[in-house]
Amino acid sequence: MEDDGYWNRSGRAFNFDDDNEDIDLKSLEISIDIGTGGGRGSGGGILNDDTISEASFDNTASTYNLSIKSLISDEELKLILDEQSMDDNMIAKGMKPEEELKLLRRQLQNTLYTPSPIATARKLLQGKLVSFEVFKSLQDKQQLLDAVIDIGCPGDSLLSVVLFLDKTLNTKDFQVILKSRPKALQHYLQYLSQRHVEAAIDLLKDLGKYNEAMLLEFQTVLRLESMTERKAKLQAMMTHCANNRVCSLYQQILHAALKLFALVEAERNNLNNMVDVNSSPVEVLYACCAKNTNWKDPDITQLISPYRLCNDQHISAGQFDWTALNERARSQAYADLQHIFEQVPTWHPIKQKQFHINISLELAVMRLHELNAPASVIYMFLSNVSSASDKLELAKRVKCTKAIIDALTTLKDVPQLLQIRDSLADRSEEQFYCDNAIKQVQTKRWTTDSIKLKL
Repeated sequence: MEDDGYWNRSGRAFNFDDDNEDIDLKSLEISIDIGTGGGRGSGGGILNDDTISEASFDNTASTYNLSIKSLISDEELKLILDEQSMDDNMIAKGMKPEEELKLLRRQLQNTLYTPSPIATARKLLQGKLVSFEVFKSLQDKQQLLDAVIDIGCPGDSLLSVVLFLDKTLNTKDFQVILKSRPKALQHYLQYLSQRHVEAAIDLLKDLGKYNEAMLLEFQTVLRLESMTERKAKLQAMMTHCANNRVCSLYQQILHAALKLFALVEAERNNLNNMVDVNSSPVEVLYACCAKNTNWKDPDITQLISPYRLCNDQHISAGQFDWTALNERARSQAYADLQHIFEQVPTWHPIKQKQFHINISLELAVMRLHELNAPASVIYMFLSNVSSASDKLELAKRVKCTKAIIDALTTLKDVPQLLQIRDSLADRSEEQFYCDNAIKQVQTKRWTTDSIKLKL
């Protein structure tokens, strides 16, 4: 073995790319020197790459005849073969005929040999080019999709596998696979929603997802520019929803949309062209508030009545209050705010007007201050803040003197009241108001809490 020609004593050499002679590979025995680790260096070996064209063999007694299975497990060997079989299959320009022949042989091998789904998923995760055509059976395709999902491949890789399944499977099997894999279904629906909306709607209906299909179709209808076409589509959707298991809430949405389109079509000119076919219910409500002239005794039978619109479109009370507040304040119709927010409750036995608002008082006060509403209007809202400390803080932020005085009076803070009085203009209305507040705090009143009974 110390002789330099030891590794070249084979009777003849052979070439893997030689097609002229038939070589019986089973009769060849690979000799491996355990002591030196082989003649090609560590990590090399006959499985390295296509550049190895020759190997030497020796049948001397000093060599060991070992099976490849004793060096590497079947699973690891399969992974190595998968890695070598999935290189870039593109034939570069100027490639030599010998190299092109090797690449074509490898491509032929790929068509006959199916790599493991895990190895293919790893290639996709690395951004390498992979051919899916080797996965032919239904089971292989399912395993490939599961491997891509489990390994966490990006959406484009997952979508490419889903599109491959869509292309090569029948509709029934493809839908069964998607139904049991929500992540794959989600990516596929996003793809269809951007390119083939009708196909996405049909897929959702076939999978029994009628509510999702209705919402997607409703979004599609809202993109139509023609009012006539929109109404026809909505009428067809209403008929379809009645015959299928669509929840009542979605049916109400369709019914409200039909009513809204009818209102816009009939009253667009009356609303001074403030709305069009693409206006939302809140935008139409704003236009109706601007057109309404009777807030004291509103007529809900009118088509453009803000209260009727809220009922037809299921607009919340808070959204109505916010919209009416902004519109009336912008129009400087501050007197209407009292009629909107001070109402007589039907359940109250005394039938007295009460202030009622469905949004935060702080939000309403700050919005009126931003719109430069008069102090008297802001004071009307501040006077309904129940907490004296909160009222004081909010009144200072909007600089409402009367509200500040009321809060300090409730807190019985005489020093602060005296300080405010000195800062006010002499003989002004606010100074008189502050003087009365100070007198009220300083006047002793007999109350049940202050009476002490002595036996």
